[in-house]
Amino acid sequence: MVRACCAVGCNVRSHGRQGNKVENGLSFHSFPTWTQHEAAHVSDVTKRRRLVWIAAVRRADIQFSSISKYVLVCSRHFHSSNHHLTLKLKKLLG
Repeated sequence: MVRACCAVGCNVRSHGRQGNKVENGLSFHSFPTWTQHEAAHVSDVTKRRRLVWIAAVRRADIQFSSISKYVLVCSRHFHSSNHHLTLKLKKLLG
């Protein structure tokens, strides 16, 4: 399956025009889910995380309650810190 980054201005794809997998070391990540049925703190944290991702990709057509599992962000928009992936918000938001 061809994967493509949804961030505005990013044209990263997992496969080239001929359908060959591109070996660029990048990975693709789906939006975090909003965990509503856990403790209030968990619900709040997961909701804020999802909202931050939506703001970071700057796509008007992405709605909080209806993000497909196929809408992905490539690893170019993340940095690794203490083994956790965090969006590079400053870069994405301008």
